[in-house]
Amino acid sequence: MVLNAIPGIGPVMLKRLLDHFAEDPWEIIHANPSKLATIKGIGKKLIKSITETNWMDWLSRETEKLSKMNGCFIDNAEIPSYLKELEDPPAGLYCLGEIPQLPCISIVGTRIPSSYGKKYARELARDLASAGVCVASGMARGIDTEAHLGALEAGGKTIAFLGSGLDVIYPPENLGLYQKIISSGAVLSEFPLGKKADRRTFPMRNRLVAGVSLGVVVIESAKAGGSMITARFAAEQGRTVFALPGRIDHAESAGCLSLIRDGATLIRNCKDILSEIAPMVNHTSPVDLRSKTPGPPNHHNLDPSEKKIIEALRGDILYLEQIQQLTEMPLNEVMATTTMLEIQRLIHKRPDGRFEIN
Repeated sequence: MVLNAIPGIGPVMLKRLLDHFAEDPWEIIHANPSKLATIKGIGKKLIKSITETNWMDWLSRETEKLSKMNGCFIDNAEIPSYLKELEDPPAGLYCLGEIPQLPCISIVGTRIPSSYGKKYARELARDLASAGVCVASGMARGIDTEAHLGALEAGGKTIAFLGSGLDVIYPPENLGLYQKIISSGAVLSEFPLGKKADRRTFPMRNRLVAGVSLGVVVIESAKAGGSMITARFAAEQGRTVFALPGRIDHAESAGCLSLIRDGATLIRNCKDILSEIAPMVNHTSPVDLRSKTPGPPNHHNLDPSEKKIIEALRGDILYLEQIQQLTEMPLNEVMATTTMLEIQRLIHKRPDGRFEIN
């Protein structure tokens, strides 16, 4: 939490500091200035911020404020597994609510949508949530808001990443939506309490919206809109980019049409999204990812990767990294396979982040 709050420490510098100090945050904030100066890219201003502030007092105040909000801070070991694949994963996340243990699809778009954009953003989110997918977005005006509302209308799960601290609700008119999301999912931020959004924080937020999901759906965006940044992050992270086509003579369609021209998956409805992501999360149902009547666990007909993970978990409760070590599988394959096993209700993830067999 402390490293998250120090001005000048972004994800890249954070990784350098943790690598240098054996992953121990307390060693960093108590380090000698001369030792800090040996780290590439660190300057006098940042060294002063680290060494001349009483971070223990700050931590006490921050923890108290977060507790009064009924929030918590999730450290790197507990953040959603897909976020750990980022080149610059967050050190942790401030959280209100509970992060759903479901596959995510992110929906993003313009803050000034047409009636067409609003309709399909809400409809797609509603159908995805009904199918057992968590809808992720950034709680901004426009398409983001419609996406969250659609998921909530379906009685489904949704998560919102903020470009500000959890106690800075932006836009302010979304206070009611913010409260509803907390009760049906989670509101998340990597920024300390009191932090206001700015030009730097929104792109940082966008990388998390892209990183947490199996794919990103863009609904109406200008060619240079923030949604295009999210789509670029998604493509760089190996996520599927979906785009809803619009009229060629409408400015708000330009970004989506450009994405489709460059290889994004054109979608017409929810089924187009579900059929694309089904191989990543469920072998049995390309349309409905939620089992209506779960039966007893069935360990037959598993593929080799699934069998490896089931065998690793027999009689044990393991973190993702421990499963990877025991199975000697690539981390991204372990993440995808554990997600699929969770959906099939063969395993589940405990509140402490460890997995066990049902």
